[in-house]
Amino acid sequence: MRDNRDYPPISIPPDKVPTFTNGKEILAELETRVRNKRLVDEVISGPDDVTDFFSLVFPEVKRQHHVGDTRTSDYKIWEKGENVITIEEDKEEMCEGEKKWDVYVGGPAAMCGAVIQAQSEDGGNVLYAHDGIRGISNWKGSASSYILRDICPLYHGSNYNSLYVAYVTLRDALHRRVNFPGYLQTVKSDGLWVNVRIYYRALLSDPGYWLLALKNQWNAVKDVGLYMRGTYLTSASNTTAYTSIIHGSLTPVILKELNLPYTVLYLSNERYMSLDAAPGRKKSKGRFINAKDRLEETVGSEMLEERALSKEEARSRGYDPDRVFNLVERPIDGAFPMSVDQDMEEDIIRGGGKIRDRSRLVSVLVKPVRGGQDCKVTRVRWEDAVTGEMSTTAVNTLTTSLGPSATTLRVSSGESVGLFRRLVGGLQPGNLMQKIMLATASTMVFLIKIDKTQLPGEDMLKKFRDDLGVGNKHYLMLGEREVDIAGKPYHVFAIQGSGGGLFPCRHSHPEAPLNFINAVLNTTLQLDTPGIEFEILSLRTCSRGVTAQNFMRLAAPAANMTMVYGLGGLGMGTMVPNGLLLKAVMKQRGMLAEGVISEIEFRENLKKSKFDVIPHWGKENPFSRDYFKFFDMRTSRSAARQLFGQRAGSDSSVFQARSSTFKSIFRLLRLRR
Repeated sequence: MRDNRDYPPISIPPDKVPTFTNGKEILAELETRVRNKRLVDEVISGPDDVTDFFSLVFPEVKRQHHVGDTRTSDYKIWEKGENVITIEEDKEEMCEGEKKWDVYVGGPAAMCGAVIQAQSEDGGNVLYAHDGIRGISNWKGSASSYILRDICPLYHGSNYNSLYVAYVTLRDALHRRVNFPGYLQTVKSDGLWVNVRIYYRALLSDPGYWLLALKNQWNAVKDVGLYMRGTYLTSASNTTAYTSIIHGSLTPVILKELNLPYTVLYLSNERYMSLDAAPGRKKSKGRFINAKDRLEETVGSEMLEERALSKEEARSRGYDPDRVFNLVERPIDGAFPMSVDQDMEEDIIRGGGKIRDRSRLVSVLVKPVRGGQDCKVTRVRWEDAVTGEMSTTAVNTLTTSLGPSATTLRVSSGESVGLFRRLVGGLQPGNLMQKIMLATASTMVFLIKIDKTQLPGEDMLKKFRDDLGVGNKHYLMLGEREVDIAGKPYHVFAIQGSGGGLFPCRHSHPEAPLNFINAVLNTTLQLDTPGIEFEILSLRTCSRGVTAQNFMRLAAPAANMTMVYGLGGLGMGTMVPNGLLLKAVMKQRGMLAEGVISEIEFRENLKKSKFDVIPHWGKENPFSRDYFKFFDMRTSRSAARQLFGQRAGSDSSVFQARSSTFKSIFRLLRLRR
């Protein structure tokens, strides 16, 4: 299938071509922010004339990516109390003949679920909704890479372990205090500089974050130990990576079955390669230990396949082997095009469904099931993101993936929450979601103009098409085009890059983009070569939501509602299987509410991926891992209990089993007396 990021040639008059500054203004702004310890707390835009030129060269990319349209005010939804979703009792009667929709709300997982249904005979029942401000989303902010070995908790890289991050945060704070010029030079020149930092002020102000961090570190100790064989505390099959990487590997499998008429995933090939590199340094000095042996033991070497490029092959793609070292291809990895959301929305419409943009989910309305033992979603309430007008939609099923700005799902009224429950819930009384910590990166869009009279030949262009990663720093091509300017040939690329992580914080630290631009992008693409000009079009923050497991959380607060959250930057790589998995869980949750299966059977079905029927799929069940460990069983009937005054059976058969165990031990002790 043709690469739809390669746009047809065009001509542009010379008076429409601006002077490129090679990012001078934004780079200077970043250095000033580093000196003044000011975070990237607003959208920073490049020169207006270059943005206008970008609109002429890549109108398609501008439309897909909202370049130049995103404003700092769009981030209002991230403010405390702005994106709280409530579950309420629906006290109104349904109108006779009112259509009930299969509603999908939010990001990639929800959209993929909607697309799967759009291919079925029930495609006409699909309603996909979003708030219309994707320009600030993690979806558009991430580099959209599909890297299997990275679909696992961040702590699999030793230099992203929370203890090590705590150390480098304090070390660099001391470095900048003692020798600021040396600190700044390191940030600007070291491509392997670890760009994840702890924002201690926010961390220490919220005890819920302490608990999350402790849980995360305990999971790290269990899964990877001291990054040496024999120090792990759990078997490979009990690690998060055992599920997460295999789960992510289902992406091409499911896409092949769907056989969609557009490209959802580009896998590495000769024209476009998925690469890893170590720019500017021959030896990584052990800094990027990624517990590879442990991952191979966990999922098999075929999931971590890589191929080292020779110096000759690196040169043939335009790389300088004296500046870019350890260049490695990931043959089974790739990236998602930024046009995929528009392609999928069009697919939903072709299937008879509807798209509802500018719609923010504010309330989920439910009615009791089986005398109040459970509940079922009957309507959802929307707020128009522009006008503030409220409206409702009748619901058959509800699937959500709301992203990291949505951290609270609360029953509107109900029982008080005791101290123990507050601690178990991460000190979030009444919140049905687990505690989420924001880890915020920076995301940038670049425009690169190459004078083909100075740099003739195809080899020099190949590297601009590659998806390349250095630790958690990534970039990929958004589009390319041949442009004729007064008879002179140019090749123009649009590229997106992202990297860094400041947590827990909604903003990013300026060192991360400064390091990425100077030490990664400039070094690998040799942007200082005569004949190459570039401009930074936009720079903004891009937040991920992380839970203690650092993978995903699944929830089903009602019989016909499923949700996924806390994906921690893994949402793109897992969006396709997530969409299908939510359907499988929905079916199981419905049978539990109807009394067809017990809580023990529900738990076992999720543990063993025993999904005999997956709605709208009609094909073999692709799942094989234990998903119960990522499921919020404690809150699955909490809404029904709080709204309708019954315990809804029990919170969980797990608690029943533990209670029975404690009673047995107590009886045994009494007998021994």
